[in-house]
Amino acid sequence: MKKKWLMLGGALGISSVMMITTGVSAFASTSGYDAYKSALKNTRTIQNVAVQASASLQDNGNVLASAAGNFKVSLNTQTASGSADVKANGATQSVNFYKLKDQTVLKSSTNDTYYVEQERDKEKNKNDAKETLDPQISQQVETVIDALVGNLKDYVAVDAKTDGSKEVSAQLDNSQLPTVVNAIAPIVIKHASNHEQDGEKKDNNANELPFNHDVLQASTPQLTQDIKIEKVSFKANINAANYIEHQEADITISGKDASGTAHQVTVHLQANLSGYNTTTPDTIDLSGKKVQQMDNHQHGKFHGDNE
Repeated sequence: MKKKWLMLGGALGISSVMMITTGVSAFASTSGYDAYKSALKNTRTIQNVAVQASASLQDNGNVLASAAGNFKVSLNTQTASGSADVKANGATQSVNFYKLKDQTVLKSSTNDTYYVEQERDKEKNKNDAKETLDPQISQQVETVIDALVGNLKDYVAVDAKTDGSKEVSAQLDNSQLPTVVNAIAPIVIKHASNHEQDGEKKDNNANELPFNHDVLQASTPQLTQDIKIEKVSFKANINAANYIEHQEADITISGKDASGTAHQVTVHLQANLSGYNTTTPDTIDLSGKKVQQMDNHQHGKFHGDNE
């Protein structure tokens, strides 16, 4: 269940949305870098927000998969709600979800069952969250990122608007990426595109679950050789109140599969943020509804209420 929740909730928490671009933010120049960091910090202080997120996967110019979702996130109450649509292999999967204080509820548009995962180790999760938000740790991470920026500061365009807003953007090709990125990227990409990774076996119950996460992974070309990042681009729009209201990133990867067929894979991610501190997630009343409990310690397997 953890993998499925991460996929569905990737755009849920504001921190998740920000993590997509934290590393990319290092591409900004001194003024742009500082401007983005300031907006990032300010945006992370909000208590709730509405997010519209989308992603697409292309191979040699053909769209293999796409996803889009609308989410409401409240950090102070640790709740969220939303819906997501995923298109792949000619099929569309739609899921509604609700993150409550003590449980997560998922419902597919294809049936009337509400799948429920109970929150466990709640106190531990709270402590982990507090540790993650520790100012000293955040400062240490920021210092490390600053140190890694190097001459990437030169590859940026910062456009300050007359209304006080800003647009920060960057484009880098393979030759401009740090050597360490070019060295590590092929290993990471090869592992990520491996359809049999983690030693997980297909579960006979997979089709009964509210969301088949394998459909996305199966759509990804399995690159095995000559893998490299061709280019990376990033853009963020910062409004006059110093909140990030739009950001997007593209990464293009080339490589060959086991048969020697060449692929150029492009991943596009984007998110629009609005309703700062005025957003309330929707709730769900499960009374009288068909409910199926899910066990988060058994890789998404579920059991009946009486078990």
